[in-house]
Amino acid sequence: MNKKIISVAISAALVLTPMSTAFNSYGQENIKEEIKKDEKNLNLTLDDAIQIATENNYILKGLQVDLEAADLSLDRAKHNERKINKGQDKLDDARDILSQINAALSNPLLPPEQKKVLEGQKQKVEEGLKGGEGSMDLAIEDANSVIANKLNIDVDRVLAVNSTTELMTTMADLQNEVTKDGYLIAQKQIGLLTRQKYYEVIKTEKIENLKKIALERATAQYNMAKNAYDAGMKAKDDVLLSQAQVNLMNVDYRKACMNRKNAEIELKKVMNVDLDKNINLVQDFTTTKLEADLEAGLKQGSEKRIEIRKAQAQYLVDKLNFELTSGQYPDNTYQYKEAKIKMEKSKVTIDSAAKEVEASIMQSYESVEATADMLAYTEGVVENAKESLEIAEYRYKEGYGFETTVIKNADLQDMAGTMVEVIAAQERLADIEEKVIEVIFNYNLARDKYLNDIGSY
Repeated sequence: MNKKIISVAISAALVLTPMSTAFNSYGQENIKEEIKKDEKNLNLTLDDAIQIATENNYILKGLQVDLEAADLSLDRAKHNERKINKGQDKLDDARDILSQINAALSNPLLPPEQKKVLEGQKQKVEEGLKGGEGSMDLAIEDANSVIANKLNIDVDRVLAVNSTTELMTTMADLQNEVTKDGYLIAQKQIGLLTRQKYYEVIKTEKIENLKKIALERATAQYNMAKNAYDAGMKAKDDVLLSQAQVNLMNVDYRKACMNRKNAEIELKKVMNVDLDKNINLVQDFTTTKLEADLEAGLKQGSEKRIEIRKAQAQYLVDKLNFELTSGQYPDNTYQYKEAKIKMEKSKVTIDSAAKEVEASIMQSYESVEATADMLAYTEGVVENAKESLEIAEYRYKEGYGFETTVIKNADLQDMAGTMVEVIAAQERLADIEEKVIEVIFNYNLARDKYLNDIGSY
């Protein structure tokens, strides 16, 4: 039996690799029907963006190699288990043969010639048995050393052959499961990150468009004030106020353009595509209501979250190690005590991971419910603010001076029917439109994070 090959194979097998219905819609314009990709342009749905990000992500590529390594480690562990067990069977057979030879040699009627032949056979069997037992002992010793190192056990101890192979295969099997879970959750996290960046681009695009419309409204209002002033119908301060509003709207619009471009760069980085590509998102900014069930989510999360599955896998290994160790060492030995402490520590880790997972799911659930309520409150507010602006503009044109809700809220009761009232209504509309987009954006993120936190992958 080749000690070096067995040691290397067992070491590889024992590596525990850690990982890591339409509800509301706002803005249906500019939705593309076809998806075309060329050297300079990317027209993307959300699914396209996630697929590209997944295919190009270096972390996932590395984890794919880890998956292959985990499969290979499990195959090696099973192969070495069969090989060690086969070697043990051969040693047992040799011991049986030696026993039979010794029984024959003890026969006083055995002819001298046969006795001489049997003694020669006995010497060969004993030499072979001695060499085989030595190789087996070294292989098991090496395997135990690797196991102790992976389990972070300091004291020296040697388990029996069956115990060693059982623990070796169990560790490799659990490693395989955890690695696969880790790949799936990493894939989901890349998808979640891509969703966030995709939604961010949509949000900034819509805010940019709103700021552009607000600038156009302010410009139109300035032109109206300027024409009225030139005709001697309005005071010069109306022109100055409206000009200041145009300048401020230009500032807001320029900032919105910057935010949109930066958001596109962030999405390209996540997708790992050329930063000079032009991207056009063909998904509208809609929300799909999630009927979240907290109790079901907590149950699913406790079964599927990678933190818990990793902790459970480690506990199973440490529990098996304790059971095997306690079968060979009494409870007053360091070997027994350290194996027990390791098992108890793993159990605490499971409890800690479960509490963290429970807290994260409950927080995500609260975010989903709260943002869903916020969405309900936004129904119709944009239309109402637009109507309020139209009334303010009409009142300014006609010179009516009675108070409205807008100027009361702005504490501008003396400004009824003036440019100040119009500007207040413009700013109020722009603020409401931006807040609605933020609420939809936050709901989409909260929904996707909740699904991720309950382990929906």
